[in-house]
Amino acid sequence: MDKISLPSGAIIGAAGELYPHAHKVLRLGDDICLALGRVHEVLGDSADVFALIAAAKVSGPVLWCGGGTDIGTLAPTAIQDFLDPARLLLVEGVSRGEVMWSAEQALRMSGVGVVIVELRDGPDLRESRRFQIACEESGALGLILIEGRAQTSAAETRWDCHAVSSAAYDWEWRCTKNRKGEPGIWQVKWQGGRDGQDIVHLVAATAA
Repeated sequence: MDKISLPSGAIIGAAGELYPHAHKVLRLGDDICLALGRVHEVLGDSADVFALIAAAKVSGPVLWCGGGTDIGTLAPTAIQDFLDPARLLLVEGVSRGEVMWSAEQALRMSGVGVVIVELRDGPDLRESRRFQIACEESGALGLILIEGRAQTSAAETRWDCHAVSSAAYDWEWRCTKNRKGEPGIWQVKWQGGRDGQDIVHLVAATAA
């Protein structure tokens, strides 16, 4: 895995794409960006950490939609390491249909920075297209946390995020799908710090 040297005047997108400054992107670090106004899928045991780090870097309310057993386990004492819990609005659905409907409505709302959706299985192509259209209307960041399996979808990127036992880094973030670039892998070290400001990306994107 080789580090990437960036050309002047450009930033590197998720797993390798170069975005001009005119495009709205969320910079997670020196070499990882997520396109705003797009839906991104996240799997793995550290999917929630990925979502919190991203949410901390976007202004505005953070809406977290899911079933009662999902959002009921969110602990303010853990969340506050990454962002102010007062920014977080929880939306509980009693069925997948309710969660999907509430998430789509939230994604259409102006002023919402991030919508995080917890699902057992990922959205299908039709469902994800509806999410994508809603994101494009508002410019919000849509993050779909998938506990089970992902399906064929219209998501801009798909990430597999896992904690690792290493003194050098805390997580491995693997981009397995990128509609505008190549997949890649990052090894990420957390050094503490409120609002996700103190993150070290030890290894830049490489071909997976």
